[in-house]
Order: sequence, then structure tokens, then C-alpha cells
Amino acid sequence: MKRRLRLAALFAVVVAAAIAVGCGGSDAPSEVDVDVEDFAAPAGYWEGEGTVRETPLDDGVRTLTRNADFEFWFSLNSDGSALGEITLTYESVLTVSGLPNLSVPGVGGVSAAFDPEVGGEITDPDPTRIFPLVGVLDEAGLVLGMVSGEEPEPIEFTIRADPGVSAGFDVGGAGSVGVEGQGAGTIAYAIEMTPFTPFADSDIAGVEKRPGGPYAAHFEFSGDNKLAIEWSAVQQSSDTQIVEVTDEMRDALDALEQALQ
Repeated sequence: MKRRLRLAALFAVVVAAAIAVGCGGSDAPSEVDVDVEDFAAPAGYWEGEGTVRETPLDDGVRTLTRNADFEFWFSLNSDGSALGEITLTYESVLTVSGLPNLSVPGVGGVSAAFDPEVGGEITDPDPTRIFPLVGVLDEAGLVLGMVSGEEPEPIEFTIRADPGVSAGFDVGGAGSVGVEGQGAGTIAYAIEMTPFTPFADSDIAGVEKRPGGPYAAHFEFSGDNKLAIEWSAVQQSSDTQIVEVTDEMRDALDALEQALQ
């Protein structure tokens, strides 16, 4: 009984408050001041993340897919130059289908028939790579670039093939690779896959200031070879950080600035 009385009293208070608001008797302010001084300009510390998916090879028999999930940060100065770092985790798979059945002569004229298979995947124990990041912000938007350096650490990609099968293909900058099966059992062939960038100098992300909050950027693209790229970045604070600039980063930053001109 006491609980019902308390609920009834609470309901009466809510109703009275609603009537007061409807009659203009509320103490709620008509305007709310929001402190946006910390995000008055896009310069500052940013963080972002994204994905890239692509099928660089699909000829009806061989299909090679390569993906990467990534996250990054950068410090943007008042001139619109960004310096930071990007971390990518790579994934790539090769599948081959539609190969003809093979018949291999055996001892005493007995033949062995089997369905050949060729495939491959990343077998690197740690397919994560970290690279410097540069960027440029102008009136058109934000452009980012990954700086791979002169000799980026390759990623191990292993191809497996049944005996008697031949295949040739290109894997992530490793060049044309041929595999020929001989003898019994599966053959494994390890190659080096070059880490690829999710950015292009023509990828311009729109930048806008959120109401009462930080600046934010978003980019999304789909194209040939089932290419799909999407990433976003948000300003975390107006504090800039000191980032050591290498010669490769300076060259990449200059190239981005020239591409936007």
C-alpha cells in the first residue's frame, strides 16, 4: 500500500512538472552554452581507423583477395600538415577452382586419378606492420599517405599445391610466381608479399565540424577489382604533438601537397 502511495506521489510530481513546462513555468534555460574553445580549429591530435578490401586477381579460375584493417593517429598543425603513424593487419587468400582432373601413371600401368588444388594464404606469424603517416588538409578536405620506406618488411605468403599442378599469379607486389607440383604430397612454397597502402593521393576525405564538438573526417570508395575502402578520423584534442620527421616522410608530404595543387 505504501509503495502504491509513493508511486502515486511520484506520478503527481511528474504531471505537475509537465504542466509547468507547458505553461512556461520551467526553470530550464532557453539556451545552453557549449564550450568549444578546445576545438576551435582542426589543428591538434587526431585518431582514426578503417578497412580496405580488394580482389586484384579473378580470372574465373584463380581468385586472390587481400584485405587490411588499420588504425592510425596524426598531429595536424595550423598549416594543414599532418604527421603520425598507421598500424595495419593484413589478410590475403588465394583460391583456385575448375582445374581438370589429373591421371598420373603408376607402377605396373596402374594410374592414379585425383582432383588438383592450388591455394595460398598469409602464414606470417605476425601480419601486422607499422608505418609512418603523413597528410594534408586544405579547402578540399583531408588526404593521407602511408610511408612504406625503401625496404618495408615483407609478409610471408605460402602457396600450397597438389602434385602435377602448375599455377602462375601475382601476389601483392611479389611479381609473377610459378608453382609446379612434382612427386607425392602437397608442395608448399613461401613467397614475400609487399605490404600495400590503403591510401591514394586522390582520396580526399570530407572534413566537418560536429556541433559543439571536434572536427571529423570520413572517406568511402568502391571501384574496380572489388576495391572497397572506408576510413574515418576524429580530432581528439587541440594539443599538437612533436613528431620526428624522416626524409621519406618529408618526400611523401611534399608529394601529397603537389598532388593537391
